[in-house]
Amino acid sequence: MANGGVNGRSSPVRPVRPIPRQSRRPWAGRRLAGTGVGELWVADPAAIVEGGRDGGLTLDELADRWGEAFVGTRALARLGPRFPLLVKFIDTADWLSIQVHPSDALAAELYGPGHLGKTEAWVILEADPESRLVTGPRRDLEESELRATIRAGRLGREHCEDQPARAGDSLLIPAGTIHAIGAGVLLYEIEEASDITFRISDWGRPPSPERPLHIAESLRAVAPESRAVDAGTGWKLDGGAIDVPEFRLEIARIPEALPRSPAGDSLHVLTAIRGRARIVGHGWVEGLEPFQTVVVPASDPGYRIEGPQGGLVCVGSIP
Repeated sequence: MANGGVNGRSSPVRPVRPIPRQSRRPWAGRRLAGTGVGELWVADPAAIVEGGRDGGLTLDELADRWGEAFVGTRALARLGPRFPLLVKFIDTADWLSIQVHPSDALAAELYGPGHLGKTEAWVILEADPESRLVTGPRRDLEESELRATIRAGRLGREHCEDQPARAGDSLLIPAGTIHAIGAGVLLYEIEEASDITFRISDWGRPPSPERPLHIAESLRAVAPESRAVDAGTGWKLDGGAIDVPEFRLEIARIPEALPRSPAGDSLHVLTAIRGRARIVGHGWVEGLEPFQTVVVPASDPGYRIEGPQGGLVCVGSIP
């Protein structure tokens, strides 16, 4: 990659490619990297960058080295010089645990300053006809009954709302929302740079040191009124984007008519979710196969998303 500019402008930081990290899970499918790989993390603070001048550094180390030029004014103001997002793919052959994520305030209270909670969003890429998603507690379940059921370790699907998982649908999962992903689903997920998960129930799997239940923490984290928000269908997001304080997500359809520019505000995390893509900047080009990611620094003067008609690229940033 060449470090280029336009009209005298240049970026002190090149676009970078994080090396994906595999996470083995008991519920994993086979679509990511073989049997047992349930999650593929394609951008997160600990991801190591491929080759080039900054090769071998993590995205967090790049954020610390380059500061505003890498993460942008918005991310810097919100989180300081640290990589602000986690982007992954999830592939399921069985149900994930029924779980909840804490708010930023609760995460900091439990684990110390600088720890983040987790608001996240999903884009469903593939789903079997019978695949389901748990999207919150049943609306007719009183809060006292919900909490008693969690405390007793008995929370199950009969206590929850669920809905079909359908390719092209998108959902926002605010922190505090009870949720679970069913079998036969492949999805893209963007979230705060946090992996704090509290398991409420694990479908009868025996708790272990690697997969404990978190009853006390879940009772503190649960927001009984919170439910997943349907945010779009047919590969289109309502209003054009999921835009919350923690992140912004857009789905770019190839070819895009207009170029994009981070404008110094925020880095862009581009991930191909369908088909191939070519990201063309001023003096640099990055080709993306499905599931591959490139991080464009906030100081980059602008780029275009090109490729075969019908491709899709998720673009994550800080609003």
